[in-house]
Amino acid sequence: MEEAAERGTIVQYLLSDAGQRSQWSKIVENLNEGDMLYFSHGFSVTFKDDTGVIPPPHVDVALVAPKGAGRSVRRNFLDGSGINASFAVHQDSTGRAYERTIALGIAIGAGYLFPTTFKNEVYSDLTGERGVLIGALSAIMEAQYNVLRKNGHSPSEAFNETVEELTQSLIRLVGENGMDYMYANCSTTAQRGALDWKDKFRDAVAPVFDDLYQSVVSGNEARITLEANSKPDYREQLEKELAAIRNSEMWQAGAAVRSLRPENWKKG
Repeated sequence: MEEAAERGTIVQYLLSDAGQRSQWSKIVENLNEGDMLYFSHGFSVTFKDDTGVIPPPHVDVALVAPKGAGRSVRRNFLDGSGINASFAVHQDSTGRAYERTIALGIAIGAGYLFPTTFKNEVYSDLTGERGVLIGALSAIMEAQYNVLRKNGHSPSEAFNETVEELTQSLIRLVGENGMDYMYANCSTTAQRGALDWKDKFRDAVAPVFDDLYQSVVSGNEARITLEANSKPDYREQLEKELAAIRNSEMWQAGAAVRSLRPENWKKG
């Protein structure tokens, strides 16, 4: 078995989740003893009833999941800083799956690797991206922007107070040393108000997050994703949805505000 591991190939299966389902029959027939099947996400294996992705017993199966978008992973790799990632071994056929997985994490430039399982990775990832990381964040921004506009604030003022200050100042403080550090470096007025209101926001959205997590664990979110992303006109429909965001007043104001940043003065 050790000899097989030495000559085995690492098969990086990094297609989209819908793409992994559609191409699996071609991949599985070419997996040899001692190979490692490498994923960056636990989706296909966890939701095997919907994807049909069931690895054969004669291969290692593992994941290294960078905690960021592919664009950020590449940028950080080129900068030499790397990006944190989770890792998991789902199947150890060779007896060397763990060390091979750690080596993969190092190879892609992960600054820190933390253990997980395929299920935990995909449950947390799908919840996070639908929640705080993308879905909830964009919706909360939109809600605050609309309230400010409804009460007479200009588009640029509403955008600056909703998005620009967050992305260009406050979230960087959180990234540097944590949420308490951000609080400590705000005005006393901001500190008091934020501390008084944060629990109200938490309690208001907690039921939504409970619903979201159950939708993920049940496989409902996976089925929605696979159905939508497998449609032949998916790209066209996606562009319409993204264009609606891009062309909204809020994000047109954002484009104007970004163009006024000092680092962009000499561009164009």
